[in-house]
Order: sequence, then C-alpha cells, then structure tokens
Amino acid sequence: MKLLPSVVVRAFAVVLLCASPALAETAPRPKLILSILVDQFRYDYVERFHDLFGEDGLKLLTDHGSFLTFARYNYYPTITGPGHASYFSGATPSAHGIIANDWFDKRTGKMVYCVSDPAVTGVGTDSAAGRMSPRNFIGANFSDMMRMHYQSKVISVSMKDRGAILPGGKKPAGAYWWEAATGNFITSSYYRPQLPDWVAHFNDRHRAKDFIGQTWDRLLDAKQYPWPDEAAGEQALAGEKTVTFPHKVNAAKDGYENIMPTPFGNQLLLEFAEAALDGEHLGEGPQPDVFCVSFSSIDYCGHRFGPYSQEAQDIVLRFDRQLAELLHYVDKKIGLDNVAIVLTADHGVMPTPEFATEQGMDGQRSDAITVTGELMQQLETHFGPGHYLQTPKILEGNIYLNHDFLKGKNLSVNDVVDFIREWALGTGRFQACYSRQQLLDGLAPGEVGQRVLNGFNAERSGDLVLVYKPYTISWGASGTTHGSPYSYDTHIPVLFHGPWFKPGRYADEFYITDIVPTLCAVMHVDEPPGSIGKPFVKVIAEP
Repeated sequence: MKLLPSVVVRAFAVVLLCASPALAETAPRPKLILSILVDQFRYDYVERFHDLFGEDGLKLLTDHGSFLTFARYNYYPTITGPGHASYFSGATPSAHGIIANDWFDKRTGKMVYCVSDPAVTGVGTDSAAGRMSPRNFIGANFSDMMRMHYQSKVISVSMKDRGAILPGGKKPAGAYWWEAATGNFITSSYYRPQLPDWVAHFNDRHRAKDFIGQTWDRLLDAKQYPWPDEAAGEQALAGEKTVTFPHKVNAAKDGYENIMPTPFGNQLLLEFAEAALDGEHLGEGPQPDVFCVSFSSIDYCGHRFGPYSQEAQDIVLRFDRQLAELLHYVDKKIGLDNVAIVLTADHGVMPTPEFATEQGMDGQRSDAITVTGELMQQLETHFGPGHYLQTPKILEGNIYLNHDFLKGKNLSVNDVVDFIREWALGTGRFQACYSRQQLLDGLAPGEVGQRVLNGFNAERSGDLVLVYKPYTISWGASGTTHGSPYSYDTHIPVLFHGPWFKPGRYADEFYITDIVPTLCAVMHVDEPPGSIGKPFVKVIAEP
C-alpha cells in the first residue's frame, strides 16, 4: 500500500504553520501528534542514503513534507538527555536544567542521573531501572501544553528511560522504557501503580529472546556500501572478534543488552509502539493525542562503528523500512491525513578520530581521567598539595572546584580559574574555556560561546566549561561519541509532515528550539515556559 497519494493530494497547509484565523476555523485539528526522535541521527544520513530509501519511510517525509535542511542544536553539550529535554520544550539546558546525562550535584556532593528519582519505585521491575521520573526537568514541554489545553492523552516510549521520560512531560498517561536485564518494558510508580494490560501482554511474548542468536547481515549488495567494512577506530560488538559483517547477536550474561547496537533494537521498539497505539487507542478520541517514540539503536551502533561505517549505513536503511511500517500502521488506524508528524534527532556523531585522521583531519583521543590527572598535577605544582576538584574527571566539559578547600587555603577562585584556563588553552586539546562568572555575565562571544551559554545552567553547571577542539573525543580506545558544538554533532534533520505543513526543502536558519513554537502555532496552544524559539512561518497555502 502506497501512502503518498492519500497524503499529498489533500495537503493544503502552511510551511510550518502559523495559521490565519480564517484558516484555523476551517482546518481540522490533527487527531494525533506523532513525535519521532531518532537517537544519533545525523543530517547527512538523509542526504547520503536518500536514493536507497523506500518511498514510504524517510522519503515520504523528505520529499513530501517540510524538510528543514539547516536545522541545528544551539547549545553544548549535544548528548541524549539534553536533546530529549530540549526538542519538545523549546528550551535549552540553561532553562530546563538537563545539562547532561549525568552531572555533579553541588549540594549533595553526589552524581545525579538526569531522570533518576529515589522517591519512586519500579513498576514491572524490582530493580533500580524503574526508579525514574521527570523530577529533574525544570518547567514544562509541548506534551504538558497539549494536556492542559486539549486534555490530550500523552504516551511516550523508548528503549532508553530518558528517551521515554523527557519527551512525555510531567504527567503523561504513560511513559515506558526497556529494561535490558529482563527484556521487558517497564515504568515507575510516578506514572501508575501497575502496568496496563497491553504492556503486560506484550512482555509475556518475551520478544527480546527471539533476537538472541539472530544474524545481522547487509540489507543490500555489498557494492552499495561505499566505505570499507573494516575501518580504523571501529569497536566490535559484544562477543565478536571482528568488526565486519555478518554480525551475530550474542547472549549476554545478565540480560539482552546486546540487541541494542543492532537493527533488532529498533524492531523491538517498533512493535511496542504499534502495541501502544492499539492499547491506548491513540488518535481515536475527540481530543488530539500526543505519541512520542524515541528510537535508540542507531546511537548504540554509531558509538561502536562511527557514521561512515557500513553498519551505520545499514542500520539507517533498515530504520527507513521500519519507519515505513510504523507509518503504514498509523495510516491504517487513523489515516495519515489526520496525523501531524515531526521527526528529528537528539544529536549527531563524530567520525572516529582514526577515520578523521585518515581523511586529513586532526583526530585525537583525549582520555578525561588522564587529562584531569594532568590538571591536578599542575594545580599542586603551582598552588601546593590539595583537593582542588570535586570530581575525578572533567564531566562533559565541566570542572567543579572544591570551594571549601580553596577557602581554607585562602586561595582566590579567580586565581585558580585563570590558572586552569591558561593550562587548558596551552595543552593543544581545547578550543575554548569559559568561567562561571563569564557565563553568568553573558560574556561568551561567537557561535561556540553562545552554544556554551545556552547549555550553562547556573544551579547545576561547573565553575569552568571547556570545549575540545574539533575531531577530539575524551571517550574510550575505540568507537566514537558526540557532545561537541560542531556541525557533525549539531546539524540534524527536522521533518514535518501532514496537511498543516507545506512540502518543500527550506534552508532557512532553524534551531531545535523552534520545533515546539511551530507545533504550538499549529495547535493554537501556549508555548512552554522556557521556550526561546520562534514558529517557522512562510506562506499560508489555500485550502
């Protein structure tokens, strides 16, 4: 079944709408807002692999939807927790407070995970994997605005807990994530006292077991994968000795986590998302509902193999087919003409440093613990022995000073900050270094400085924020990561689809914080309190 004719023939909207009152009166509201976030989905994936996509997946959105080709993340660091918090709130970490996946709590002296909540218990599990909620998120998001305006039902699902929790807002009807230890989808007592029947029935299928022992081979002929199957810096899957196809999903000692870096992780979430559509009757009521689906496996794959690997290409091609299956399912149940779709990513990814070096770039690995040890040695040489820092390593660029120690030693914070800045910029590893006072005063010039400023939260960020040079990572001996303010991590696709959006490619300036104001304009609801973006307004098409 082709989706294209039924969708495009009836399209009548605005470029990412800010409708006139007359149009608002005649245009029907969506029955469902379908938010699809793809973890570590670089912009260039939709361009490099475009000709290999089917017609009903990503091509449906890129060729027949509104494709924002110059969309960027406007803060640093670009990682999963902040990405999931920002894209659906219109806010940056400076406002919503999710500055990283983990950060140092200056009040308690302990590390905090972005969605951890010791006050709740797991539902569907007895483990700590269920002790999660959105309590660390400050403010509200689009899901909350829809609940309060339309009484919308909000359901959010992901393989990752933070991928399900942060887009769902403060009080969704349900947020469900996958527990690798059991292979089940779970939630917490923050949301409900027990799993709904449809989740329990899905778990009873033990679907994760079916993927153990499965072989992952190329979807297409090997000649259609331009880069070599074995490239410098790649990291083997668990239980394998090589980094080349075919791959096997080996059993793990303590669960099913080996599914995650393969296309089978996305397949598992796809099937769960279809069960959620049925079980929650999304889009079938009088109000417009919100369904957030966050696919995680491309991120796990990309960390191991990098964005120019055959594995990255293959898992993206397979995701395209899986997306088409989800859209077919939604079309059959609700009709795509009744669904407003937005698809984006929480960040991109850097090539492995070894690959970058082979291509003539200055790729380098810079282990965070080793670098922090060098800094400590320099501090002790200059100021004398002591405990200058509160963490054993630099955390996503943040350095937390031990203020009690500095006070007891009669050391000026400014003197220590100045010393660290000069040390950092003299190592050859760092592009920039900003002090807390600079950022509080808004003195961070340039595009990189603005992104650091947007990612700085006065309550939770450190006393200094360092930015590594391009193609430098502080992560592992192989594989790669993300988090920088550079284009390979910040440039992501933003795709809107439905009768409320005018098809076309738009290279206008667009930031991740503009998604929610655009959706709020479509739905005629107020923006979340921390939103700093603006709706993308072009031309109102005739109905």
